[in-house]
Amino acid sequence: MLAFVLSAVINSALACGDKPCSEAACQVPGSTESAANPAGSTVAKLKVSGMKCGACAEKVRAALNGVGGVTATNLDVTAGTAEVGYDAAKTKVDTLIAAVDATGHFTASSL
Repeated sequence: MLAFVLSAVINSALACGDKPCSEAACQVPGSTESAANPAGSTVAKLKVSGMKCGACAEKVRAALNGVGGVTATNLDVTAGTAEVGYDAAKTKVDTLIAAVDATGHFTASSL
């Protein structure tokens, strides 16, 4: 819930909002965030094209966290990567990629 509220606040405050990011206009810096993947989780490493700032990362994180079975999301804006912990019995890598692609602003592929 907090991530959803934070995402809504960030998106409403930024020039890039619901549009593709124009890095120069963005007010949220890119960052690397790391969270432990729960024991027993499968980890997918994705290349995410178009993720250039913190607001972009929040959109990608929201898309990934919306997939059933996702247990953790770690994003590196600088490298343009996502590490996603998930329950392989509930989802698969293709579904994670489709969730990112469905944003309309970003594309993902498996590393």
